[in-house]
Amino acid sequence: MTVYDLDSATLATTYDTLSDSQFKRGSELIERLNIDQSDVVLDVGAGTGRLGLWVLKNKLGASGSKLIGIDPLEERIKIAERKNTFPNGKFLVASAEDLSFLEDRTVDVAYLSAVFHWVPNKKKALAEIFRVLKPGGKIGITTGAKELANETVIRKTLDRVLAGPKYRDRVNPDDYVTSKQGTTATELIRLLSDAGFEVDEVAVRRNSTYHESGALLVDFLESSTFGNFLVHVPEELRPSARAEYIQALDSISQGKGINSVGFGISAVARRSFELGLPACNQRQGCGQGGDIVSLAGLRSPG
Repeated sequence: MTVYDLDSATLATTYDTLSDSQFKRGSELIERLNIDQSDVVLDVGAGTGRLGLWVLKNKLGASGSKLIGIDPLEERIKIAERKNTFPNGKFLVASAEDLSFLEDRTVDVAYLSAVFHWVPNKKKALAEIFRVLKPGGKIGITTGAKELANETVIRKTLDRVLAGPKYRDRVNPDDYVTSKQGTTATELIRLLSDAGFEVDEVAVRRNSTYHESGALLVDFLESSTFGNFLVHVPEELRPSARAEYIQALDSISQGKGINSVGFGISAVARRSFELGLPACNQRQGCGQGGDIVSLAGLRSPG
């Protein structure tokens, strides 16, 4: 069983409605990547397509180059495809670790917005992204800061609930799925560097997001984790844990709602121009395999 197996059409639809905070940080990352209308863009972990469709509308345009969005969650890709009206945009069910449907050096910009912590084999995924990027091509990542996972409002409040007598001997708070999946800033730099990227910037940022109620925050947490939010709690205890958690969140509500302070990492890196290759514009194909694969020719892996 993988973390993806619990997703559903309902969770996908809920996420599409409640993912404003992740969309906002994703659009901020896009601005730092300086995407040009002629860039071929790869959206890794595209989900329901909110960010990818925003890039198509605001950066590429219907007459610009191509955006390929991939995600292993079929229900989310269905929503992205249903909403997509751009002829140069395509959304596919695929994983970051297998980009075999793309030729070498055919992508100008790749980004992973709020998704890198979910990638099971991070080294393989970065190797694949490095392969498909053109020399000079850029990668952007936003992800949770693992070193500060215990300092978030979400985690601190949940730990207080799970410290209760009903749960304390049956639940390990450190098994919380997003805490286990993440990377520290140092680990991310090392992963990028080992994959061959030149790191331009890495920042740990404090994120402040308001939610109207505990119930809506939990709906977001459940949908953004594809149903894995309380998976570390025994199944028979999850209904009570959920109800107590909502109550605990509502107890810290402020005038604008619940301020779910957290910490995230933002990184931008690039594939350098290898020695021995002629200098070329990053927006052009370089060397063998420089031809851009057409969207019409894309095939869904597997």
